[in-house]
Amino acid sequence: MRTKLISECRRADTVYIYGAGAVADVLYIFLKQKGMQNKVRAFVVTKLGGNVSEKFGLEVTELAGNLIELKKALVIVAVQEGIQEEIGRVLHENGIAGFLCVDSGKLLDDFYEELYREPVDEHKVMFQNQSGEGYGGNPKYIAEKLLETDKSRRLELVWAVSRYRDSFPERIRQVIFGSEEYYKELATARVWVDNSRKGRSVRKREGQFYVQAWHGAAPVKRVECDVADKLPPYYIEGAKHDSEMADVFLSGSEFYSKLYRDSFWYDGAILKYGLPRHDVFWHMEEIREKVRRFYRIEKEVSVVLYAPTFRDYGDTKCYDLDLKGVLDALERRFHRPFRMMVSRHPVNYQEYSFERDAEYLSVGEYDDFQELLAAADVLITDYSGCMYDFSYTGRPVFLYQKDYEKYLEDRNFYIPMDKLPYIKAHTNDELRKAIEEFDRKGYTVRLQTFMESMGNYDKGDASEKVVRYLREHVLDF
Repeated sequence: MRTKLISECRRADTVYIYGAGAVADVLYIFLKQKGMQNKVRAFVVTKLGGNVSEKFGLEVTELAGNLIELKKALVIVAVQEGIQEEIGRVLHENGIAGFLCVDSGKLLDDFYEELYREPVDEHKVMFQNQSGEGYGGNPKYIAEKLLETDKSRRLELVWAVSRYRDSFPERIRQVIFGSEEYYKELATARVWVDNSRKGRSVRKREGQFYVQAWHGAAPVKRVECDVADKLPPYYIEGAKHDSEMADVFLSGSEFYSKLYRDSFWYDGAILKYGLPRHDVFWHMEEIREKVRRFYRIEKEVSVVLYAPTFRDYGDTKCYDLDLKGVLDALERRFHRPFRMMVSRHPVNYQEYSFERDAEYLSVGEYDDFQELLAAADVLITDYSGCMYDFSYTGRPVFLYQKDYEKYLEDRNFYIPMDKLPYIKAHTNDELRKAIEEFDRKGYTVRLQTFMESMGNYDKGDASEKVVRYLREHVLDF
């Protein structure tokens, strides 16, 4: 593969990389290692959709707008093998014959051979939050506790981000997710901490330790092998690969410990410590003040957070929450003013369809969603697992489920919605009425009963327990 790819690239005047995922990243870095990155004109995808618009300083562009240039150039298809045939068919249909499909396995062999020339750094810990999101999730709270515990400052903490951010502590060094530096750090870190799947482009070497700090906690929508018929083959392959690499999974409850065994293709160790991100609910007042200062919200004003999940089927009409009607209903029921926060799910690329004159704070760019939960007085969501996290506050959760039947068909649930303690509505009228008629006493009893049934491990010290485990078994500091 190496000889053919290099020779074809050397003969070509211009190269386009078809793909915008991890395989495409690795290919570009590999060509850079061989001094041929200047031949690459752009990355090409069938449709931009949720893809980034730029990689390595090069444009990510759509096929339809570049047919003339592509017919003159060498096109290298750098995607998972499972979809290469489909991409090849699309290229043939558009009159592009000069293309080459990479063997991703052999490409990775060559790529990692170069990376493994550097040894594992026994004091380096590398973090990721949702494949490049900001400073949040379970990884953040583990990192905070490591910084607090590492009195001698022996550890080197690295974090993969989609863009550089100002919110990180000074001692945490940021690298761009998917960059050459990212793979170098990944190949030399003693410990990985991640809360989403690492795909097949990531390889773990001897001497490395992987903490899978999974982002899920709620017994709501089905995941992993329980929705295997809905997932693309490349995701399933990557998930199995990720579980094989993981040394430990973190669990917050008996429910999730069993789920890891039944549905995550995983039979390794489970740390039953609770979830580090849930520690925040034992320090809510200081977090509440922090978020309010950041958004300049007056003390006498309460906060309602609207945080719906994404849809695989691309529905946008489900995001038509009547913001003004909700605020009016909340103010009538609780007799105080409210501000609305709206948080877009990190993999949701659809537009929300609010009324044009609706007033709200867009908080999707706030690094730590857990802090938003801790600061909110009321949560409105739909099927998102954040309803479960928010339950630790004891505050009201309302579920606006306009597309309930469709979502049920698409994902289904571990526990039927009518068995959950939260207040449900399928229309804006129903939601407003449910808010105005909210019975706090009855809700509190139902919520407590439900949470007790889950076998939760959380006591506010999960981060401390994870760090203690790492000190005793993995890291020397």
